[in-house]
Amino acid sequence: MKNKDDGMRGITRIIQNITSKIADQAFISDHRAQPEHFTRIRTLSFQIIFMLILRKTLKSLQLSLNELFMGGHIANTVSASAYTQARKKFKHTAFIELNDDIIDGFYSNNEAIKTWNQYRCLAVDGSKIILPNTKEIKEEYGSIAIKNQSVNSSFSQAMFECCYDVLNHIAIKSTLAHGLSYEASLATEMLDGTSENDLLLYDRGYASYEFLATLTSQAKNYIIRCPNSSFKIVKSLTLDAKNWSKTVTLNAPSCQLKNIKQKGLPLTIKVRFVSVILSTGEIEILATSLMNQTIERDEFKVLYGMRWGVETFFSRIKDRLCLENFTGKTAESVRQDFWSTIFISNFETVAIENIDDQMNANTINKKHYKKVNKAVSFNVIKNMAFDVFMNNSNLSESVEKMLLLFKKNPILQRPERESPMRKKRSDLRSYNFLKRIKKMVF
Repeated sequence: MKNKDDGMRGITRIIQNITSKIADQAFISDHRAQPEHFTRIRTLSFQIIFMLILRKTLKSLQLSLNELFMGGHIANTVSASAYTQARKKFKHTAFIELNDDIIDGFYSNNEAIKTWNQYRCLAVDGSKIILPNTKEIKEEYGSIAIKNQSVNSSFSQAMFECCYDVLNHIAIKSTLAHGLSYEASLATEMLDGTSENDLLLYDRGYASYEFLATLTSQAKNYIIRCPNSSFKIVKSLTLDAKNWSKTVTLNAPSCQLKNIKQKGLPLTIKVRFVSVILSTGEIEILATSLMNQTIERDEFKVLYGMRWGVETFFSRIKDRLCLENFTGKTAESVRQDFWSTIFISNFETVAIENIDDQMNANTINKKHYKKVNKAVSFNVIKNMAFDVFMNNSNLSESVEKMLLLFKKNPILQRPERESPMRKKRSDLRSYNFLKRIKKMVF
């Protein structure tokens, strides 16, 4: 565990890297739409546009710009139209590069990285993202038709695929693809960013011979939940009360032979199938590359259960960070909002590293473990963004204040508590929650 000073130095180095980059002319040149953009001194500079996209508020755009002036962050008042024009000069790739810096910095020379048996546990999954329904966005991300007796329309959506480190809470790879993209194809593209020291966790939508053969051919370690209709062994293992683990040789389905051969994938693969018993008594079958017989049945259940971390990540950025509340109606503004959200999520993870341990270090009653309240931490980062990223003279003071605020109103973790079966809310109750109860971060 890092001590307080080590944590402060670590996050300070990351902030200094971000601050220097967004002010560096070479970086600005790499991430502007045209060579002539951001070459003159303007109120809405590259750094200011970066900060506004990063802070992304649910308030009206003009109110946000007015608050910027009232807070002394810009010298002159600006209109919403001026900001709309200025952000067209800014490329979302700035957030991608800075996000990559955070990820690389987090994993390099960090002795506090959490693993299972020296494996980094990565959950891979996809989630649908509702987009503004404009012609430009439809052309890039596609549209879904809605047709019934009373409606004949369509809406735009994208597929958000993510490879998420569930133990360290880092989105190591993300992509925003066409709404009709096949999740397994996107997951295959993400394999380049993984190594032999990674354990990949997948839900039932990835359980196919082709995907298993792809993982096997690249020597990837995996656990995949299998539906009953996926492989013959699944049903027989579900009914087998004596054996919970079987290793079998799978042959490529005859209907897929041509495709498998064209892709250079093996025609036979060896896969281990294990059954686990859920708390409800239901039996689930997992396909895995882990042949170590010392791994117990309950451990496989825990390992697959870790996959839920990517689901909570999707929920966090959709609900807490309001990803789908896009601030523009162009494809580029969608990408800006998307990548700034991924960036702030990873930055928050690195910023609060070790805060949980600090909050629990001197706790007398350790019945419940304290965790940073995400609503608080995201709010602090967005409110203090200008102090942290554009005020180097008092950086150490700002960082100390930020870390102090992270500890306020923590969440108590109750691992023994089980959530009741979720019931579908009525439309009226959902509307009431969104309008009167839901608390926004910023």
